[in-house]
Amino acid sequence: MSEAQAALRARIAAYWQPHAISAAAQLGLADALADDALDAETLAAKVGADAGALGRFLRALSSIDIVSDRGDGTYALTEMGQRLRSDHAESLKGMALHVGTQLSPAFASLAECVKHGRPPEGIAYGTQGFADLNHDAAAAAVFNQAMVDSSRRFAGEAVTAYDVSGFSRIGDIGGGHGRVLAEFLNAAPGATGFVLDLDHAAAGAATLFAEQGVEGRAEFVSGSFFEEITEAADCYVLKYILHDWDDEHARRIVERVGAAARRFVAKVLLIERILPERVEARVDHAFAMYGDMTMMLWNGAERTEQQFRDLLAAGDLVLTRTAALSDNHYVIEALPRD
Repeated sequence: MSEAQAALRARIAAYWQPHAISAAAQLGLADALADDALDAETLAAKVGADAGALGRFLRALSSIDIVSDRGDGTYALTEMGQRLRSDHAESLKGMALHVGTQLSPAFASLAECVKHGRPPEGIAYGTQGFADLNHDAAAAAVFNQAMVDSSRRFAGEAVTAYDVSGFSRIGDIGGGHGRVLAEFLNAAPGATGFVLDLDHAAAGAATLFAEQGVEGRAEFVSGSFFEEITEAADCYVLKYILHDWDDEHARRIVERVGAAARRFVAKVLLIERILPERVEARVDHAFAMYGDMTMMLWNGAERTEQQFRDLLAAGDLVLTRTAALSDNHYVIEALPRD
């Protein structure tokens, strides 16, 4: 077997791993194993699974470092597996559920998307996709928790890379449960703020504000970023908003945010991936392109810096600086054009 064939084979054969991690999240294995190593039979009773199948599954998870086979019939969480617990400070359980139940099924239709240049049949995208979350509480919970997982990381990095302490009123536009707002408010103790989003996120936002100790300074505002933004702020932050949309819809969002920024004399901060101008066979570039392929299936797009400059111009905004985060992510600062 050639080196190239072996490398390709390994990539193809790895298809099962994200599905296994998502299945572990769906079963709640990490929460059940949080305190002690357990054997398959005991764990099966706790999570409602078949003991024989679970035993085989635990051996498979051992091979990818989610659990550790103790050699005595019991299994314990590894450091990586700990991050599938609901209560872990670096939890990725929401992301694992989102990938396994909402993203991965769509990738079976990637060829159709590439062939026709639009999302495959059966994928609810754009305004309809987000509106559907108002009527599907389970799907909304998975989606919003996945966004909390990523916001915990990237918003935390953002307030280290970019000084937000001088802002007095922060608007988290399309912010879901408001993890970005909470991170910003904790880094700007004199500020207040709001999340603007659809109704499906309201209850979760109230819970998160209380958990993060900002309930007295944060509020949820029901609304759409496709409509006029009437809430005043001196900073409007949008994390993972523009990448959800094609250029036409993204321009409409930027127009609304730009109008508010001019009216209230505010800065606009985006937290987004920035794609490289030339893609190479590198792990970090592959991670960036995973994001772009995902968004293409839902009619969105990751963008290069120049594409962000062009997009922001639609709202009469000028890209003034970027601050690098991890994994091709950046804080992108924009100001109203003079």
